[in-house]
Amino acid sequence: MKKLLFGLLLVPAGMVQALETSHILTAEQWAVPRNVESIIQMPALASAMAELQATPGGRLLIRYPGGDAGTLWMTELHSWLVSLGLSSADMERVPGSANSQVIELEVLPPVTRSGLLSNKHTPRSGNQEVTR
Repeated sequence: MKKLLFGLLLVPAGMVQALETSHILTAEQWAVPRNVESIIQMPALASAMAELQATPGGRLLIRYPGGDAGTLWMTELHSWLVSLGLSSADMERVPGSANSQVIELEVLPPVTRSGLLSNKHTPRSGNQEVTR
């Protein structure tokens, strides 16, 4: 069932965007009654999931607004993604979205055996703690 629901996330996605592209989920888009159908139809989520599927071993970076409201929003989004079949281990959560009204989703390249990223990736914000 989870694989089916995760697969549905990919259906509305058009073209897969290039690596290192942020998919922007706005507070306005999120401020709808949420159910499976509304979640999988959100363009930012659909395009990020399509890109993630096209990136074997890739991980999803969720850059969210700081503070209680941002943390709550990120936690709910994370829970939805897990319930739709994305492993929590494949997501990295980082506070510090550039805009307090958006969550930025970015597909990261796979990590090599040495623990380093296979491609160069520099987080936008300096010394922020990564939550797993």
